[in-house]
Amino acid sequence: MGNCGVAPLLEALRSPNSRGDAWVEFLESYSPVLYQTARACTSNDDAAADCYLHICERLSRNGCRRLLKFKPEGSASFTTWLRVVARNVCFDWHRSQCGRPRPFKSLENLSPLEIEVYNSRFLHCTSQQETLHRLESRFPGIGVSELAEIEERLQGSLTSRQQWILGTRRQPQFSAPVAVADQEDEPGSVDVVDPRPSQETQIADQEQQARLWRNLASLPTQERLLLQLRFEQELSLDEIAGLCGLQDAQRVHRTLTAVLKKLRKAMK
Repeated sequence: MGNCGVAPLLEALRSPNSRGDAWVEFLESYSPVLYQTARACTSNDDAAADCYLHICERLSRNGCRRLLKFKPEGSASFTTWLRVVARNVCFDWHRSQCGRPRPFKSLENLSPLEIEVYNSRFLHCTSQQETLHRLESRFPGIGVSELAEIEERLQGSLTSRQQWILGTRRQPQFSAPVAVADQEDEPGSVDVVDPRPSQETQIADQEQQARLWRNLASLPTQERLLLQLRFEQELSLDEIAGLCGLQDAQRVHRTLTAVLKKLRKAMK
């Protein structure tokens, strides 16, 4: 879409009556540009997805005021101009995220110890032994029983929807197995059961996660956006309706239900 072609889109964004449809059209046409910019400014796919949503939220604010600043008669193409704007928004996102842990909103009041356990066990799937090793320097004296109690408490605080999100976010980190001395070499040594999942379970989980990502990637742009806004950003149905130009919360709910049903069918 050249500068001449983008002029009608900008005109539609100016009108409150047509802004919703125009915003959907904008996302369908330029989401790849926005996501590519976000991916170039971030270190991994999860951060890129968060940054992409941040860009969309900022561009939709105040009646799409940022987008309406573009001058079709100027020398720069709309795509080039949009990349520059998106990159600047990415810098703002980086500044807001720098050094801040991102548990779910319902877990924002975790203690430093609980945050470390959450990141290690729930986000990165690190084994209990490795988690305890990492915690020793900052939290001396913590043992397996206390770690298990914290895990159980955190698990009970997560909704089924949040557990589903964690399943798509997790970044497994499998360390090399710790060598255990054989009893014949060192009398009195004790074999310790490895708490990590078996290799077959790890492979099956990785295959299932890869299949989920493939199915998510095959969804239309707007359906992927709805899932990200609802499950990643935890926006309300009303907020999503306003952001995506849908009629009301019930319309968002029906659409999300249909998308999730499609995903479940694809996963089977």
